[in-house]
Parts: sequence; structure tokens; C-alpha cells
Amino acid sequence: MSKNIYNSVVDEVQQLGLDIEDFQELLTYLLENGVICREDKKIEERYYDNFVRLESIVIDYLNLINISVVHDEDLYSVRLYAPSSDTPVHSNEEEIKSALSMRFSTEESAYLLALTILYNQKLSEGKILDDASVEVDLEEFNTMLATSIGYEPTENKTSREESLRTLHRLRAVKFAKGVFDDEDRPLIIRPYIKQIILPEMLAPFLEKELVDEN
Repeated sequence: MSKNIYNSVVDEVQQLGLDIEDFQELLTYLLENGVICREDKKIEERYYDNFVRLESIVIDYLNLINISVVHDEDLYSVRLYAPSSDTPVHSNEEEIKSALSMRFSTEESAYLLALTILYNQKLSEGKILDDASVEVDLEEFNTMLATSIGYEPTENKTSREESLRTLHRLRAVKFAKGVFDDEDRPLIIRPYIKQIILPEMLAPFLEKELVDEN
């Protein structure tokens, strides 16, 4: 960054009552993690509040390197999308996976689709928790994978939990360790999952559900 641009950013940040270090810490965290959810961690509460103050500067800066910023004011969250991403989800197992690029394996993509359909179903039924999350049991999840997505997951429980851990890092789900060993342990689907799966991605699977019902 040239000295003039740097000084300009410093001036803008200071006019908002913050220091350039606040701006740098926020950007570093966002680029490393790809997402900030205010309710999740104390540090993210501070970063989110700083983002709200610095939003236009952060967006302008990241737009210079073609990184898109999505600020969900209802969920108090900020999420980044990598350059040239047509959609948030990719199913190329050969590509490197990161919180920013959100490139998923086939299994992770299938999980996301199944969990999003389940989330929408529970939401329409009014079965929603105070934080806008929903609970589903393992049987519901496996049934959705098989019937709506047409996907047969690996029988390796460690591999399945690793796929869920990827979704956990993106704030899409919460789950207890050993979820695939104990059917009484629910999967918690968080509303942030709707920032990852777009409505048009679900359309083919929802149409399949309607055909099957008829």
C-alpha cells in the first residue's frame, strides 16, 4: 500500500475514534477465519462492533483484492467470499479448502444441502430455538441425505465427524463429539448456514422431494 493510501486509511480510521491497529487486527482476523459472528466469542463481539464502525473502509479495502464482504445485520455476522466465486459452494475435492474460499468435498457439500433443507423444514414448522437454531437427530439427517440428496455417506465415523468439523468452523452447525456413536446427541443447525447455501442451489432437491411425495 502506498504511503498516501496508508495515511488516508489511518486518517479515516482515526476519525471514527479507532486506531489503525484496530483496523489491522479486524482485517487479519477476517482473512484468517472468513467469518465473524458476534454472539460466538468475546473477541468476535469486539471485532464485529469495530466492523460496524469501519464497514465502508473494510469493504473498500477488500474490494481492491476482489474479496466480497457480506454483512448480515439480522444475525450480527460478517462473512467473506473469495475472488471470482460464482457461488459460496464448490464440490471439487482436488481444490484446497479454506474458510475464505469455502471449497468443499462432495460429502461436505451433501451435508450442507441436507442440513439446509432440514433447517428450512423445522423453521416452517415453528420448531426453532431462541437463537434461531434448530435441532435434528441423526436419523433425520441420514434420511435427508439418502432421500433428498441421494448421497450415501462413508461409514467411517471419524471421516464423517471431520466433515462436520469443517461446517462447524464456518458456523453452520454445532455438535457433540461422538455424535455418530450416540443417536440421542442432536445436531444443531445454525441460521448462518443460509449464508453458505443459496436458494437456487436447493431448488433441484426440493423439486425432487415434491415429485417423490406425489
